[in-house]
Amino acid sequence: MPVTLMILIAMAAVVLVLAIYRKVVSRNEDDLVHLAEGSDPLIANQRKTEHSLSVIDRAGKILTAATILYGVALAASYLYIGLTKPSL
Repeated sequence: MPVTLMILIAMAAVVLVLAIYRKVVSRNEDDLVHLAEGSDPLIANQRKTEHSLSVIDRAGKILTAATILYGVALAASYLYIGLTKPSL
């Protein structure tokens, strides 16, 4: 198996792991609005979870785009090599 294809598979695996990790982090998400006094710890926890999810989402979007671009470039290079290779 070519190294370039192994890199693409590894990138896709990281995207999948990141999606699973996001699901695990968001499982404990509290999506209620807390307005009462004494709910400061709940609000702090919501902010922490929101920050974690935004970092995971940003990394996921960047890595997904990079994986797609790399896959398209790899497919184009294989297609180009296949079309320009002299037939025997």
